[in-house]
Amino acid sequence: MVAIEEKVLHDLEKFEKRTAKKGKDKKKAVAVVQSLLDKATTASKKKDGEINQLHKEVDQLYKCLEIVDDEAITRYKASTKYQSCLHMYGVESLKAAINMTKEWLVDKHSEIHPDEFDK
Repeated sequence: MVAIEEKVLHDLEKFEKRTAKKGKDKKKAVAVVQSLLDKATTASKKKDGEINQLHKEVDQLYKCLEIVDDEAITRYKASTKYQSCLHMYGVESLKAAINMTKEWLVDKHSEIHPDEFDK
C-alpha cells in the first residue's frame, strides 16, 4: 500500500506544479489533494487490517482442520468398518503369501504340479 501512497504524493506534486503555472488557488487545490491522500491512507490501513484479520482466520481454520482430521481418524479406527477392513486385508495378504509360496514351490520343484494345491 506504500507504493500507492507514494504515487499519490507524486501526483500531488505534479498537480501543485500545474496549478501554480495556471495561477489557480494553490492552497485550495493542495487541501483537496491532501484530503484525498488522507482518505487513501485511511483506506489502505483499513484494508491492511482486514487482510491481517483474514490471515488470522485462515490460520484458525487450518488448526481446526488438523484437530478434525485427528478426531476423524480416531473415530474411524474405533469403527467396525475399520476392523472389517483390517480383517479383509489380512485375509488378502495371507492369500497372496500362499500363492507366492505355491509359485516358489513349483519353480523350485518341477515334480510338483500347480493343480495339486487345489485338491
